[in-house]
Amino acid sequence: MLVIPVGLWNPHLLGGSHDLIMYVTQMFSRGNWLSIAGLLGIFLVLRFAGTMIAYGSTVPGGIFMPIFVLGSILGALAGVLMIHAGVLPASCCLNMVAIGMAAYFGAAEGAPFSAILLVTEMVGSISQIFPMVLLTFVAYYTSMLLGARTSNYDGLREEMVFEN
Repeated sequence: MLVIPVGLWNPHLLGGSHDLIMYVTQMFSRGNWLSIAGLLGIFLVLRFAGTMIAYGSTVPGGIFMPIFVLGSILGALAGVLMIHAGVLPASCCLNMVAIGMAAYFGAAEGAPFSAILLVTEMVGSISQIFPMVLLTFVAYYTSMLLGARTSNYDGLREEMVFEN
């Protein structure tokens, strides 16, 4: 019942993760920066809440693509803000989406090298590899300093041990 209003408002949020990432990458050419940033913020909140509800419901499903989607939205949001502030040229918007995916995945899963390799393979280019490595390790070490677990799988293993 929770997803019906979201689907009626924007069906891209409910479809496959790949479709949403493609939709986010195409948003840079539409409207003004403030409306794009606001929409990306709403997307982030809705997808984060939906991911937490789905992940916490113990229904079998993946976590990789939802993490990539959240990272792409965060990267797009950072890209819109930095492009508007004049820090980045507009041609870097797609790179920010890829870098956001790697940084978020590296921090959330505790696997920065895997994040960099997976996103580089998905993007098919190494043009953004240096900033991706830099920001992925910054995100990883920041999450470690804040006391995050090393991986989602560590938490799942702890739950299985305590249940038995």
